[in-house]
Amino acid sequence: MVLPSSFELAPAERKDIPMLARIHVIACLPDNAFALYFATAAKFEKCVTVMLEEQVGDSTWRHIKAVDKKTRVLAAWASWNLPTEHQIRERDEKSAAKKIEAESGRAKGEFNFPPGLPSYVQEDTDRWLERSTRGKRHLLCKALFTDPLFQRQGMGNALVQWGNRLADELALPIFLQGSPFGYPIYKKHGFETVQHLDVDLREWAPDAKNNDKGYGIYRLRMLSTPASNGVQERTPQPGRFDAKIRSSCRHGVVESNKLELS
Repeated sequence: MVLPSSFELAPAERKDIPMLARIHVIACLPDNAFALYFATAAKFEKCVTVMLEEQVGDSTWRHIKAVDKKTRVLAAWASWNLPTEHQIRERDEKSAAKKIEAESGRAKGEFNFPPGLPSYVQEDTDRWLERSTRGKRHLLCKALFTDPLFQRQGMGNALVQWGNRLADELALPIFLQGSPFGYPIYKKHGFETVQHLDVDLREWAPDAKNNDKGYGIYRLRMLSTPASNGVQERTPQPGRFDAKIRSSCRHGVVESNKLELS
């Protein structure tokens, strides 16, 4: 069924960073795991802002925002990273040499996870990505967040579809880590679980071992598009990634005014 959409998609700009960070944080507040990542929402937002300052405008990153047509409010956003062949080779070499990067060696635009649970989860995710993408060009879906006031309007679906179309045009697989909150939308759009990580949040929450405080087993899923599970990928044509985005930016809006809803 095709219905007029109440929003439009467009490339995010650096001036959007404060709102992108705010939506990231408020969308994560219901998630018990994120409550253990940072002591306060303000610290969380500050870290997200630093990350976005490094990402937005970088040639290997794409950030797409959903804007409500009636209010012109930025209501949702997503990001994708296309590592260069050099970046992939450098990562693989460090992994093979079993080098552990210090803070100064953190890749540009990567989230600076604090020690404890966040680093534990990220290390597991990094190992999976290194195994799955060694020596291969690929897309990483790094973020997808909708302001709770604008949820259930199709924005998340439209953003996932945007990324999937980009991957199809580039003939590349997509990889991502899905939380229990994000997993259903990715499953709906054809992503498959490659492996999962079960984390007992009672082991990480203060004083929760003998009094669970509502914490329990939290499952993170490592997801990919079916093409990444054994199907040989075509070699993307040089420049197609940047050319598509430049064309989109010239037109301002990168999503049609109609959205297919299932």
